[in-house]
Amino acid sequence: MSHKFTLTELVNRYGSIEQKQALKKDGTIPTRSFNSIIKSAREEWEYVSVTGRGKKRIITCDHKRSVKAKREDMRSNNGQGQLAGEFDLCSLVIDYLIKKNNKINPMSATKWILELGIVDAKLSNAMYITRGHHLGNLQNQFTDAIKDYDKDEKDFEMLEEFIQTYLKHTKSSLVSVFNKLSKVRAIIHIKEVWGCGTDGLHRKLNKSEIKEIADLRRRLLIIHNLKGSDLFKANMKGVKEFKRAFNSNLLAQLGLQYYYEAHDCVLQDSDAGLFATLDKLRNRGELEFALGLTEANAIIMTQMFKDKHSKRSLELAEKRQKNTSNRSDTDRIRRLKQMQHYAPMWEVLLEYFRCTSYLGKQYNDANTIQSEC
Repeated sequence: MSHKFTLTELVNRYGSIEQKQALKKDGTIPTRSFNSIIKSAREEWEYVSVTGRGKKRIITCDHKRSVKAKREDMRSNNGQGQLAGEFDLCSLVIDYLIKKNNKINPMSATKWILELGIVDAKLSNAMYITRGHHLGNLQNQFTDAIKDYDKDEKDFEMLEEFIQTYLKHTKSSLVSVFNKLSKVRAIIHIKEVWGCGTDGLHRKLNKSEIKEIADLRRRLLIIHNLKGSDLFKANMKGVKEFKRAFNSNLLAQLGLQYYYEAHDCVLQDSDAGLFATLDKLRNRGELEFALGLTEANAIIMTQMFKDKHSKRSLELAEKRQKNTSNRSDTDRIRRLKQMQHYAPMWEVLLEYFRCTSYLGKQYNDANTIQSEC
């Protein structure tokens, strides 16, 4: 069986609403859109050939399939390298902006992940309050879950590494989603630098203040013989001294307790426009997100993101466990890696801080691990 389509017939048969509108307006469609429609046609036909150019193209389709084929994916990495839970996180960001009707203030990435509900307050609170309570509870769970676990007062270093690393990766994923949604023009994403004064009030910093902070940071990095990337290594020599000096100077010179990068995000299209954008992205095999989430949908999607993100976090912990020669590791962290206890402890930490509902408990000898309320 064979069928010949004119360009108009092909677009009307396999094109999206946006592609049909473009054809009606311009009399033709962009090459990228045409290639996308050809992909759709190949789902129904085994052979598709094109003759002619522009508006006069004739598309010949041969041998109609008995079963619709899976859509051809020509992306170079075939979807690999995407963020864990990217679809869920994109959907949650869009849903949050819709429900807030764009009426939000610039927020730090930490505030954003709390607002979206993808990190439990139990974890964020552990950043700022004493961790002795958490450590005692965790050591009991480590003992129950890990055979031959040797309790040590320096286990707080593992707790510190988990909090810093997990939050850093989660915030990085969120900012990446902001950038991707901005790139496809679903949102406008603006980064600003804000600071918290001694009065506890937050304000946007001016260019002069930002430059002064940058100069201070650079000068102290040179003094302490550090690179900017070293500051993520909390246990590295010189890092604690740098942070003490930086915070002291920040307060003395600018009257700021701390500063941070704030993210301002707004939708720039109507709901109908967002649906058209989503339709276009699907046809291109690019970024996707869901629209019109109910409260129940949002709760489920939040948990799906947390589970996927935590699964990836555990995989990365397993890889780090194999690296027992990392110079920035403390003696305790290195010992845990050598004993093959680093990744099992990471799994306990993920569950304790409610980062996931279930990881398979591949390391746990105990039937359950009770999370501290």
